[in-house]
Amino acid sequence: MSGFSRWSAYGTFGRSLKTLFFTLQFLSVLFLHLVLVDGIWLVQTRSQYADLLEPSLYVDVARIMIVISIFALINALLSVYAVTKELRCMIYSYAIASFVIFLMLFIGGIMGFVFEHQLSHKIPLHLKMLTSLRELYGMPEMQGVTHAWDELQTNFQCCGVNGSDNLHVWRTSKWYMRQKEPKQLLPLSCCIRGMEAFCLKMSLSHETDAYENFAHVKTCYMHLRSDLLRVMNIAAWLVVVCASLMV
Repeated sequence: MSGFSRWSAYGTFGRSLKTLFFTLQFLSVLFLHLVLVDGIWLVQTRSQYADLLEPSLYVDVARIMIVISIFALINALLSVYAVTKELRCMIYSYAIASFVIFLMLFIGGIMGFVFEHQLSHKIPLHLKMLTSLRELYGMPEMQGVTHAWDELQTNFQCCGVNGSDNLHVWRTSKWYMRQKEPKQLLPLSCCIRGMEAFCLKMSLSHETDAYENFAHVKTCYMHLRSDLLRVMNIAAWLVVVCASLMV
């Protein structure tokens, strides 16, 4: 009888399982909050660059993080209630929902690693950035690209693409060529804050060094690439770890 009591739901084994379950749920909820916050942060701070990277898989990963973590948090709260009240039907429903959530989170993590691999080896980011700068920036129907470039150059304090395609590349853009005289030499986002008046009066015939006090002379390609690789690596691992807690 004592052996039955020990291994029953109300015995030592049952209480230990319940304690383990609540501990895992606490860790799961903690990681789900991290996934939710990271997903919202990615959408708020990185989605504006999506027009430079289409197809923008990393934005889809961030949205998956937000949606699935919300469902998972609700599922976790319901599971605690079901276990506390010993509602078997809800516990079975929780188990099925947890498996589906695990699959979705795992797929989201894999998508993050896929994007990281593509950005490192397959996505011609330099070409995409150069094309959007020359052909699409400033066009009325391409406000998304214009906003993306302005946000990129302001946030990373950079100007132009990479190497020889530095701030002087703006003179080859449609945005520059379609202006009437006197032409604005650089977008305002290329200028150092507080030095806009001096920056916009500079001539593109000046050497790059002459701009250092007025405009951002660092190029944007490596800043954007390394930043996206870093944030997506963190997001992908976070989602995979969170998914493992759902098993």
